[in-house]
Amino acid sequence: MKVLQRTTRGRSAGLFNLIDSLWPPLVSLKVHGKSQDSLKEDDMVLLAPSFCYVLAACREEGNVQVLQEETVSDLYLPPVVHHLREILQGVPGRQRCSFSATVVYKRLQNEDPVQSEFWLFVTDAGLQSESEHGPGIPRVVSVCVTTSCVLHPAIVNALKSDTSCHLTFTFKDAVREHGSILCVERTVLKLEPQPSLTNPVKLDELNPTTKINSLCAVKGTIVGVDEDNAYSWPACDRCGNEKLEAAHEEQQGLFCCLCVRTVSRPTMKMQLEVFLHSVSHPECTVKVKLQQETITSLLTSATSDSEGYEVENVLGKEVSPLNCYVRLIQRKPAIWIGLEEISL
Repeated sequence: MKVLQRTTRGRSAGLFNLIDSLWPPLVSLKVHGKSQDSLKEDDMVLLAPSFCYVLAACREEGNVQVLQEETVSDLYLPPVVHHLREILQGVPGRQRCSFSATVVYKRLQNEDPVQSEFWLFVTDAGLQSESEHGPGIPRVVSVCVTTSCVLHPAIVNALKSDTSCHLTFTFKDAVREHGSILCVERTVLKLEPQPSLTNPVKLDELNPTTKINSLCAVKGTIVGVDEDNAYSWPACDRCGNEKLEAAHEEQQGLFCCLCVRTVSRPTMKMQLEVFLHSVSHPECTVKVKLQQETITSLLTSATSDSEGYEVENVLGKEVSPLNCYVRLIQRKPAIWIGLEEISL
């Protein structure tokens, strides 16, 4: 082994945060110059260290040998896996915690989770249970995976997949901070073989305690349309490519470079943001960016002309509970909430 560095609490707060969660060790400490029998009770109660050495194995071949023995060192302290409800109620800020939870929604800044931090929204059976759900406890918890958290390639591939929002992970040694949970340096994610949830996920209804960067359900009546952001565009009816080009002069319609064919009947994609009178939050302005399926459902009965739909025809329509991501909350001069409809 070789010493990489000597570090202190001030320089490596994350490392010592983990050390504190493992202190005191399971094995009695040895004090130099004293026998175990002669130690007083005050000697046995030692504060966690204020510095430590970071070691690494030498790179030469043969310096690292994997032990196949099943015995575990007495110094090893296995993680205590808690339910999310226990963490939200009993774990103070900046302390390490371990839990198993199912991902219901992910919000990536780019396609590669390794390049920047991203958010996972997780839940477990306890938070979804009607009998255990109580005031002040959300049904879904946000987890920020920072760039300092080293992810195994198998975890990265799982998060990139379309089915990642139905997978269950064990989060080992995460940090609870400011109402969220952070995956930082030395946090370990492990993919579990079986999902822990079998029923559809329930979200909290929009209410005065709803926070930004959270999930909620909202229902109400459409009272307005943001016409400046209402528009439509064509997409390929076969592959869904939205970057169509004008067909050659001798052909009619649009051309798809991916399918290498003329698209005579493109699928029309639409963007629509509406203002809702929320039943659960009537005193504030609620703006929702709708998904394609909801837009199509609203416009099915709306009249249209050669230039498209009249967006005013959706006014007064009721929308059933929509699962949404909270993008923005402004409380002055009046409460204004920006939501984005999502699929779970």
